[in-house]
Amino acid sequence: MDSKQNSRQDRALPQEDVAETDVRESQVETDNNAEKEKNIDPKKKRVRKILLTLLLVTIIAAVIVYTAVKDFSGGNVDIGNVFRQIKDNWYYLIVLLGLFFLTIFAETLKFFMMIRKTTGKYMFGTAFTNAALGKFYDYVTPFGSGGQPFQIYYLAKNGVPGGPAGAIPIGSMFLSQFTFFVCAVVSFIVGVDANVASIDIPIYIQILAYFGAVCYISVSLFLVVFSFFPKAGHKVIAWGVKVLTKLRICKKPEKWIEKGNTAIDNNKKNMSIIFKSKRVLIVGTLLSFVFNLAQCSMPYFTLLLFSDALAANGLTPSWQLWFDVTRITFFIYCAITIVPTPGNSGAADGTFYGLFSSVLMAGTCFTGMMIWRMYSFYSYIILGVTVTVTMKVVGIIRAKRGKTPIR
Repeated sequence: MDSKQNSRQDRALPQEDVAETDVRESQVETDNNAEKEKNIDPKKKRVRKILLTLLLVTIIAAVIVYTAVKDFSGGNVDIGNVFRQIKDNWYYLIVLLGLFFLTIFAETLKFFMMIRKTTGKYMFGTAFTNAALGKFYDYVTPFGSGGQPFQIYYLAKNGVPGGPAGAIPIGSMFLSQFTFFVCAVVSFIVGVDANVASIDIPIYIQILAYFGAVCYISVSLFLVVFSFFPKAGHKVIAWGVKVLTKLRICKKPEKWIEKGNTAIDNNKKNMSIIFKSKRVLIVGTLLSFVFNLAQCSMPYFTLLLFSDALAANGLTPSWQLWFDVTRITFFIYCAITIVPTPGNSGAADGTFYGLFSSVLMAGTCFTGMMIWRMYSFYSYIILGVTVTVTMKVVGIIRAKRGKTPIR
C-alpha cells in the first residue's frame, strides 16, 4: 500500500521537481565520474603517455628504416656518387636553408603586423618567438594541435591583452589554412595532364588529398563562423555544451556557455580590428602564400641536388618542373593531414619516397627524403629548442642582475 502511495506521489510531482531531481542525480553521477578520474593513478597516466610516445616513435622509425633498406639494398648503389652529386650541387642546400628562414620570416612579419594593429606596440622579438615556438609545438604534438594554444598563452604572458592574444593566432591560422587550400585546389586542377616529372599519383593518394583539403577548408569555415558570425557561434556553443552535459563531461553548463559566448564576442571584436585593415589583410594573405609556397618548394630544390638522377630521366631545372614537383607536394601534405603523428612523420616520409622514387636512382631517394625532412620538419624543432634554451638562459642571467625578462 505504501509503495503504491509513493508511486502515486511520484507521478503527482510537478514537472519542474522531476527535472530538478534528474539534474541532481546527473550532477551526482558527474561528480562521481570526476572523482574517479581524479583517483586514477598518476603513474598509470604517465605509463600510457610513454607507451603512446614509444608507439609513435616506433612507427616513424620503422618507416625510415624500411625506406633506407629498400633504397640501399640493391647491389648497384654507389654511395660515393650520391655524395658527389650533393657536393657538386651544394648551393641548393643554401637555397633550402633560405626557404626555411623565409617561412619563419613570413610568419614573424604576419604576427608583427597583427600585434601592431591590435595593440599599437612594436614587438618584433615577441612576434619572432611566437612564430618559431608556434611551429615547434605544431610539430611535436599529434595533429599539430599545440601551436595555437601555446601562442595564445605566450602572447598573453608577454604584454598582449587577452582579447588580441586569442584573436591573433586564430587570424594567422585562418590565413594559413585558407591560402593552403587555394594552392591545393590549383594543384588538383592545373597541370594534371602535363606531368613534366612523369609521376603518377595513385588514386588512393588523390582521394586522401581531396579529403585533407576538405579538412583544411572546414577548419577555415569554422573559424569564420566563430569570428564573424557570433550568433551562429553561440548556437554551436550551446549545442556543444548540451552534448557534453549529456555525456556527463560538463558540470556547469551555464558557466560554460557564458564563457564560450564571451570568448566568441571578444574574438569577433579583435578579429574585426585585424581584418578591417586592408593592409593587414592583403599583406597577411600574401605572407601566408609565401609561407606555403616556400615550404612546398623544398622538394623541388631537394631533387636538384641529384642532377645525375634527374638527367637520367630526361629532367632539367625549369619552371615547369618546379610547378609539377610543388603541386605534387601539395598532394602529399593534403593526403597526410589526418595522420596523428607529430609533424605527420612517417606518412610524410613514406609518401615522398613512394612518389619521387620514380625520378631518383637507388640511394638518392632515401637521402633526398631525409634532406627534405631536415629542412621542412626537423629544422623547426631545432629552432624551437634553440629559442627555448636561449630564453631560459637569458631569463636566468637577467634575474640574477635584477632585470625583467626580455619580451
